[in-house]
Amino acid sequence: MIVSETGQTCKPKKILICEDSMEGIFSAVYDGWKYGDYYEVSLSIGEPWEQEFFAGYETIPADSVKFRKVIRSIWNKLGMTAWEQIGYCAVADDAEKGTAIFHTLWKALSHGQCNRDIMEELADPYVNHVFKMHTRVWHEYHRFLGFVRFREAGGGVLFSKIKPENDILEILGPHFQNRYPLESWMIYDEKRSKVLIHPAGEDCSVRRDVHLKIEQVSKPTENDEYEQLWKAFCDSITIEARRNPKLQQQFLPRKFQTNMTEFIE
Repeated sequence: MIVSETGQTCKPKKILICEDSMEGIFSAVYDGWKYGDYYEVSLSIGEPWEQEFFAGYETIPADSVKFRKVIRSIWNKLGMTAWEQIGYCAVADDAEKGTAIFHTLWKALSHGQCNRDIMEELADPYVNHVFKMHTRVWHEYHRFLGFVRFREAGGGVLFSKIKPENDILEILGPHFQNRYPLESWMIYDEKRSKVLIHPAGEDCSVRRDVHLKIEQVSKPTENDEYEQLWKAFCDSITIEARRNPKLQQQFLPRKFQTNMTEFIE
């Protein structure tokens, strides 16, 4: 323990460095469990720009076995609703998400606890942070369920380009796999340079560090009959007298329009 200037004792700080992925974050949660009683544990997403004085650092590699153990504990002890909230938090664009997840789970499960109502304890700053991140990610995820647009990319493959604020690519997969199970398609996250790939009749997979030449696969062509049909449909239901750009922007922000077929000239 460290004694502060006021005479109070406080735990030394332990900072666990992990990659920005579900597997990376929950692997660090697993390893951080052994430090929870003795250290003030924080999770750093990637290497910190500056290191703190009097803090110990440890790099935690992503480990699929540790990841699955933590996930099973959340499922079995806290339930699927808590898992959805915490899992969505793990893909948020937030540097403090790892620390918030660790302390929320520590409060719910440490020392043999099994607090299935942990996400209702919003007075706790870490739980409150997880709750707010989940809400933000949930809203963006549901928007993209309606805003993703596919077009032909050659060879019968459907292609879509998105640029979400949060890293929601993987959690979009089950929806579109169920919706287009017999189509070959891919969704490219241009912000993070990774692509979700679905071969016809198979499961989705993710490829990272993929740098696509977007102009070759996403530019509209006169021969793309599906795209032209969709544009014709949108034009046919448009009532000029009721056009309201301001209201449209409230429900469909401009950041989504750049990747939507009906708004591409």
